[in-house]
Amino acid sequence: MKVFSSNRDLYDYLLALQARLESRGANALGDVVGIAIGNASSMSTEFLGESRIALRQVWKEDCGILGDQERCDLSDVLKQLDTVMGRR
Repeated sequence: MKVFSSNRDLYDYLLALQARLESRGANALGDVVGIAIGNASSMSTEFLGESRIALRQVWKEDCGILGDQERCDLSDVLKQLDTVMGRR
């Protein structure tokens, strides 16, 4: 299970995911993740919200780009974001 203890962990995950998507030819999805990354210096709530939006879009539009473990990690991250955002 992918568990984050800080926004930095999420930021690092997003950077790696963006690179992975782009290296596999999914530049449009990489751009979506890049928008969330661009909000890292914003308020925490905005960064988390934009990250959740971007990751939901990746989940919906993946179409086999990500492997099983990568989709499992993505699901874990979305669950964490849903939990955190549900508390705000």
